[in-house]
Amino acid sequence: MNNWGQPKRILGEVDVFQLDQTHELYAHMNANYTRMESLPDFDHYGRVVETISRGEFFVSSGEVLLPEAVIEPGSGGGIAVRARVRWTFPLRFAEIVWGDGAATHRKVIPLETTRPFGESEFRWTADAKEWKWARVAVWDIAANGAFVNPVWRKLP
Repeated sequence: MNNWGQPKRILGEVDVFQLDQTHELYAHMNANYTRMESLPDFDHYGRVVETISRGEFFVSSGEVLLPEAVIEPGSGGGIAVRARVRWTFPLRFAEIVWGDGAATHRKVIPLETTRPFGESEFRWTADAKEWKWARVAVWDIAANGAFVNPVWRKLP
């Protein structure tokens, strides 16, 4: 949808229609992890909404975390990503996903040499001269992932 030209936000959500004491909900729930210096009190919950409206959050079910991710133009007009990642299970891959206004593209980066319970900062690039928006996601061996919202390239 970002190729249509209007920036979109991707929110984590769970459809819950009927629950009882036999249901395991937390293990399958995506959560929106906001990037805030502190949790506001109840009377200032609007700060959470403002943070989400600016796209300052990532989505995860909790096994892979992206506390910091920077996406910006790289050398030659490509995409440069710097991501701080924390994980529980060994990672399988990261992906840089981008659009040029007509099609969506991706670059997959293998991460199969990671060990369980890790944390690292990664730097990746993608040769994508005509990119208009980009996002990054990281996935583990159990298909748990985390992703950030698309970042729109600022053109001169």
